[in-house]
Amino acid sequence: MPLLSSLCGLLLFTMTTGCERDASKQATLRVALPGQPTTFDPNKAYDAISGQVLTQLHEGLTRHDKNLTIQPALAKSWKFNESYTEITFELKPGLEWSDGEPIVASDFEYSWKRLLDPGTRAEYAYFLYDIEGAEAYNSEKGTRENVGVKALDDHTLHVKLNRPAPYFPHIASFMVTYPVREDLIKLHGDRWTDPDKVAVSGPFKPVEYLQDYRMVLEPNPHYTLGEVRMKRVELYQIAEKSTALNLFVAGRMDLVLDMLPLAIPQMKSQPDYYNGPKLEVRYVGYRIDKPPMDNVAVRKALAMAIDRSELPSVLKGGEIGTRTWLPPGMFGHAEEVGLAHDPDKARALLAEAGYPEGKGFPEILLLYRAGDDWRLIAENLQQQWKRELGITIRIEVREQKVFFQEIDGESPPPMHLARWVADFPDPENFMGLFKSNSGNNSLGIKSSDFDRRVDQAVQTDDRGQRETLYDEAQRVLLEEEVAMAPLYVNAQNHLRNPDLGGLEFNAMGDLFLGPVYWKSEEASR
Repeated sequence: MPLLSSLCGLLLFTMTTGCERDASKQATLRVALPGQPTTFDPNKAYDAISGQVLTQLHEGLTRHDKNLTIQPALAKSWKFNESYTEITFELKPGLEWSDGEPIVASDFEYSWKRLLDPGTRAEYAYFLYDIEGAEAYNSEKGTRENVGVKALDDHTLHVKLNRPAPYFPHIASFMVTYPVREDLIKLHGDRWTDPDKVAVSGPFKPVEYLQDYRMVLEPNPHYTLGEVRMKRVELYQIAEKSTALNLFVAGRMDLVLDMLPLAIPQMKSQPDYYNGPKLEVRYVGYRIDKPPMDNVAVRKALAMAIDRSELPSVLKGGEIGTRTWLPPGMFGHAEEVGLAHDPDKARALLAEAGYPEGKGFPEILLLYRAGDDWRLIAENLQQQWKRELGITIRIEVREQKVFFQEIDGESPPPMHLARWVADFPDPENFMGLFKSNSGNNSLGIKSSDFDRRVDQAVQTDDRGQRETLYDEAQRVLLEEEVAMAPLYVNAQNHLRNPDLGGLEFNAMGDLFLGPVYWKSEEASR
């Protein structure tokens, strides 16, 4: 079905049919993911799409509810010492992997130390640097034995921290901290995540995976943290949002994540449409150690030439233009931080850098990942820079896995479009991304001034002092180093069959399908 005709009939279709399901698909849920997962190994995961899949297969010690309140998951409880430098987790009794083996505290100890093992090459290893000895081990300056995480018995995990970290229960909810099985990894190597080999701790287990097409899940028979209502979940990998929209309109998809911007105006009043806030900032990342981006005047010119008010009108999904890094709704958000739109100043800076009216400026590359929204952003920025600075920026698209390989490779592009979605609702999660020791730092920035302020901010209980330190750190990042240019705070725009019950989204965009059910089936019981 062509996109134009599907859009013209979209409003009428949804009002008259509600995207009815085929009767043969009872107890089956079909989900359109906005791209391909990069891995099914929790310790090696780094992207949001992998996280959306892993959350169906695995559980952590904790999880967030719809209000971002931390809740027990595999842990029954946890307790800090008075200084918040030690935390002890108690596991719930009777936990089992999908193959019937018991889930024990040593599974967490193994997983966390595997995450930190330099041989794992995990981008999120820095996530556990609050643990005593973790950074030293990950940077090959310390030993595995000196990492401060230890299973005291089958149900008790004790963690020693190298600084106060009252937010640590949030960290224990994130995908890279999920437990994994040492015996299966030793037996199968990198193939341990194959559907016929893996054991999982979450509500569903994988039974089929076809790359670039779909993954099929069925209930984990040993899951005890809640009833799993869907008998089958099909996760389709669809980067092109127009394709996902067409499938939804045709009644062949039940849930579409990150819908096509062009369709949002027609869908806003329909029961199929969900819009909500999201702790996600999209930005232009500069590779500040590569010419011409190694000239701070160039980076400032590019940032100040961007009129962020144009982006929400292009995307149509309730986005909010921003020049600052910490999003609204998060402690430390400061609207006045960052470089404001000032095209006259931008042109003067570009001339100062040796490119008056854009003359002589090389045709550099802006790389972006596949997806209609990413394309619209890239095209708009390309037009703005041409209009305001007289320069030509080449834009190119890559599939998600290739995109990450290139921006983290030996010859990264001068600029790329990226996003950061909160892993836990604390500014440390956003600010720590660009510290010198962060495995997710793809910008080449290594600023001791920035690092020092971010580290000091988590070591004080004084909210005013912490806020001041975050303001100062953001000014280093955005106004002095200008390592990146924030663009907008994203919103959640999804399509879901209104017959779905138990489906909730929080502001981090977590997707948890364990409690989801069909309301019509519930009524017929």
